[in-house]
Amino acid sequence: MRGNVFGHPYGMSVAEAGNVGATPAVASSRDPYLDFVRSWAIMRVVAVHLLGIAPIALLWWPAPTFVAPGMPLVFFVAGALALKSLDPWRKRHATPKEFWLDRFRRLLLPFWVYLAVALTITITLDLVNSGAAFDIDYRRAVLTAVPLLNPLTSPAGYLGMVHLWFLVAISWLLIAAPGLVWLHRRYPRLLLGGVIAVALAVPLLGVHTAASFFPEISSIALFAFFFVLGFWYTDGFLVGGVVPGRRTGIFDGWSGAAIAGAAFAAAWVVWQVHQPGSINDSHLLHGFLGLGWLALILVGRPWIARLANAMPRTLNALNRRALTLYLWGWPTTAMSAEIVRWWGLDGVLGTVVFFMLAIASLVAAVAIFGRVEDFAARRTTSSADTTRAGKADVAPSTVQGAANA
Repeated sequence: MRGNVFGHPYGMSVAEAGNVGATPAVASSRDPYLDFVRSWAIMRVVAVHLLGIAPIALLWWPAPTFVAPGMPLVFFVAGALALKSLDPWRKRHATPKEFWLDRFRRLLLPFWVYLAVALTITITLDLVNSGAAFDIDYRRAVLTAVPLLNPLTSPAGYLGMVHLWFLVAISWLLIAAPGLVWLHRRYPRLLLGGVIAVALAVPLLGVHTAASFFPEISSIALFAFFFVLGFWYTDGFLVGGVVPGRRTGIFDGWSGAAIAGAAFAAAWVVWQVHQPGSINDSHLLHGFLGLGWLALILVGRPWIARLANAMPRTLNALNRRALTLYLWGWPTTAMSAEIVRWWGLDGVLGTVVFFMLAIASLVAAVAIFGRVEDFAARRTTSSADTTRAGKADVAPSTVQGAANA
């Protein structure tokens, strides 16, 4: 049969493939395991930003960046849910137009609210201050409305925009998602091999340094690999497949542990070549570490799923505010650090005050702007609806649990 991987029809998990011909059950679109992975990524971005900019270096910084890096997980979840939405082998699947309208409505409305605040502050700084640091490139500012280029406006506004590279990378992959799904359904191994080759070639050949006009090419090349791995998860070929009692997932048990070990070993070699530092210093290091941790998280899926099933309301609350936490997490952290520095505080006192300010300002930002995500996702926001949502399907967030690397 054309379109067959490991002897199983496309569009079915390995377990489902053993029941060909049976009346299909109506399955929930919610995967508690993916909800948990997405929520982990949300919390990780906040924690890593706090630890990375605190007056006192904590937990042997940059060691925290090496623990379960969030961005590979973010794009993995995004890919898994993209295939679930677009899969032509499912009775209910979205057309490309429906997919794009849904995902970009969820993405752009909260982003535009954030951008309006950031640009207002940046323009005000430009009007009341002189000097090149405050000069705004208004042509680039107009282009920021659609995050297809890194939305930088002025040097003074850099801290408010630097984290938005993620929206550029995810936007391009969402645009490409219908085409990637089409290729996955016809040439799955070729597509996976292609994204692996590109992810390796871009940093090794220095393509990312030559492409100064589009620096996000490195991120897109790297995270396209994890995005496509999400397709394989949804199809059931990574974990949990059973064909007449035999586990067939690539990341099941010892095979997953072996893949994790090999990826960590490769990451160690790359780290030795580059200057020690954050994993953000090397896309190769980021990729190998991301694969190693993803392998371990897939091996632990049964235990993670049990934990996820025990905390549906918490996961629902985090997932409903995924994009808000990402958009406002970094600027509130950076602002708090600047305030503490302006007050002349350092050491233990400065660190305590910094954490209190950062957490309080992020909570305030989520309280003020979080409802925009509900509006963009066309969700109700009453407490009764929130409780029911914790027991029902969780609508996929556009950022799928955005987190920094």
